Amino acid sequence: MFCIKCGKEDQELFKGLCYSCFAAGNKLITIPPELEVESCAHCSSIHVGDKWIETDLSEEELVAQTIAQESVPDEDAEDVVLEIDLINQKGSILEMLVTARGNVLGIPIEREFKINVKINRNACPECSKYASGYYEAVLQLRADERSLEDEEIQKADGIIKNLLEKLSRINRMAYLSQRVGIKEGIDYYFGSYKAARKISNALKEQMGGIMGESPRLMGRDKSAGKDLYRIWISLRLPLFLKGDFLAHDDHVGQVIDVNGRKIVIMDLETLENVSISWREYSNLEKVAGREDVKITTVTSKTPTEIQLLHPETYQPVDMNMMSQLTRINIGEEVEVIEIRGKLYIIPPKE
Repeated sequence: MFCIKCGKEDQELFKGLCYSCFAAGNKLITIPPELEVESCAHCSSIHVGDKWIETDLSEEELVAQTIAQESVPDEDAEDVVLEIDLINQKGSILEMLVTARGNVLGIPIEREFKINVKINRNACPECSKYASGYYEAVLQLRADERSLEDEEIQKADGIIKNLLEKLSRINRMAYLSQRVGIKEGIDYYFGSYKAARKISNALKEQMGGIMGESPRLMGRDKSAGKDLYRIWISLRLPLFLKGDFLAHDDHVGQVIDVNGRKIVIMDLETLENVSISWREYSNLEKVAGREDVKITTVTSKTPTEIQLLHPETYQPVDMNMMSQLTRINIGEEVEVIEIRGKLYIIPPKE
């Protein structure tokens, strides 16, 4: 038996060739002379198959990864290692040198390939939507029977900004497309319904209010065979603010806390805190505002009574002493509120 290429005899053959001739003719890898890589011009996503995937790779690292993935080792090659270097770049065309090293039948082999890789820089679906102002949900922030206060708008803006920074790390559609101030309140347009829902819940948890949701049909996706909806979320803040005064059943109290679970008032008769469920919201009546609080002076004090001057008539008014008022001294100024003809002391904060 002899090698059909070099004619050597008495050599162990492999597929009709001696080991040296077979190894010399082996390419180690098969790789296309030209490749294309599609990346987003606005973010770090790359197009792989039918999906866009985020990556932290640089453009050159992305090209090297693509070359490695498209390189097919020969079935007779072993321990193949690639060294990939950039030779030249002209615009979006990168000329790459690929050095392949490996073993064929135990013989070390090295091969070089020159490959042109074209970088196609487009916009991924998420960036395209962002650029076009796409949104899936609108959060309408309103106040019941009043205008939003500046402090409420600033608080809502801060909550939304902080949450979007966190949500955008795991959801690229968690962005604010528009923020529109209108006479009735503020409309926030969000790229992601899921993000809008989480933000709405956070606003309600921190600011209270009544929340509702309604979908609106915007069209139909013929390729998927389903209707397309946008969601309108309404968050209506209560008609009162912290510090205002409410009547509930037989109680009159000052609002000291509002959150998504309850409304807390300080009963002006007992000076004890009372929690009210949002289910009772329709039964609440605002009887005075925080701007109606007056300042007056304590004129006398006994273990059972405290006397002060009416803030408008300056007539002395005797009131029952309660434990929360014992630290008030004669001559000190206190806050009072008159509701339905009755004067109440608002105890100083500790």
